[in-house]
Amino acid sequence: MTTRSELIDAIKKHQLYVTKQPGGKRMQLRNGNLSRIKMSKITLEDAVLPGANFIQAVIRDVKFDFCDLFGTNFVEADLEGSSFVRADLRGANMARAKLRHANLKGADLRSGVMVIVDAGREKKVKRATDLANADLQGSMLSGANMAESNLSGARLADADLSDANMFAVNLAGADLTGCNLSGAKLKNANLKGARLKDSLLVGTDLTGANLRNVDLTSVDLSQANIANSIGSKAVTPLPEDIRELINSHTEWLTSGGSSGVPLNVTGRDLTELDFSGLDLSAACFDDCILKGALFVDAILAMTSMRNADLRNARLSGAIMNGVRMSYANCTKAVCQGVRFGGVEQRDAKGNKTGDVWRADLTAADFSHADLRNSVFEAPQMKGAILSKANIAGVAFGETDLSEVELTGTNIGAILSGTIPEQV
Repeated sequence: MTTRSELIDAIKKHQLYVTKQPGGKRMQLRNGNLSRIKMSKITLEDAVLPGANFIQAVIRDVKFDFCDLFGTNFVEADLEGSSFVRADLRGANMARAKLRHANLKGADLRSGVMVIVDAGREKKVKRATDLANADLQGSMLSGANMAESNLSGARLADADLSDANMFAVNLAGADLTGCNLSGAKLKNANLKGARLKDSLLVGTDLTGANLRNVDLTSVDLSQANIANSIGSKAVTPLPEDIRELINSHTEWLTSGGSSGVPLNVTGRDLTELDFSGLDLSAACFDDCILKGALFVDAILAMTSMRNADLRNARLSGAIMNGVRMSYANCTKAVCQGVRFGGVEQRDAKGNKTGDVWRADLTAADFSHADLRNSVFEAPQMKGAILSKANIAGVAFGETDLSEVELTGTNIGAILSGTIPEQV
């Protein structure tokens, strides 16, 4: 069955099969090419179509209930109003598909194990179902099994996801505004930067979920299980203008730079604001007043804080790989368990170049700071001041401390590192 006319004839016979009319025949087509086909208001219920290619097809109000659609390709297909009740969509690629008001109740959207030929040998490869940037607004997904699927950037506003299995699903940057997530199982899910405004979270399992950069201002988590989740801790709300800037920064992070803009608050007074748990990678806080600010458990990779006033700030547990903090004033700051690591550089294709962007702490002042159990992976520290800082349990490793001021520190309590003899 290779020609388009034969495919259309098979579809017609399937209509007769479903309605139990003479001449009907169940459609069974493996790896069939139905790309860019146009169909509406017909039924393919119970058809067997594993590996079929529906790329950019226009298939509105079509019934795929109980269909075998294992490993199918629906990339950029228009499936608005179509029904996939209890369909097998394991390993399907539905990236950027239009699924507004589609019915996927009880559908199986788990990963699929594919058999591919590599260098003449067959091998099994696990492939997650891909719904990245799909439009699922108003869709019905109650009871669907979506474990480990990719829904990053998907639009799910007003969708019904009640009782869905969403274990370890990727919802980074997704729009879940007004969603019904009652009873949904989102254990270990990635909701970084997702929009959850006015969503219903009664009995929702969010244990171990990543909620970094989620604006929880209008989100009720009181009836959800948020044990061991990241970013769900109640914090003092940020000023509206700062929150909007962070939301745009989050969009920039989750979209890989295709939308949104990186956070730049150079020179602003952000005294005592709470940025705890946020991912502020590559943000710019140069010359900011951040006295008493909270960055507990924040991700500050490649963040710029040059000449910032961080006196009495709390940064415990922060990841500060590749941070730029030259001439920052961190006097009496609490930096327990902070990692001043490096960031491996990659080329345009994502391959490692072998270069590492080290943190820059040149001339930064950590006098009287609490640096217990922090890790320094060879950052630049020329002229840094650690006078009377608490460095118990600190791992300096191979960090060059030859031009670091260590007067009055408890150097005998460090975990590792070479202290200059003159100290």
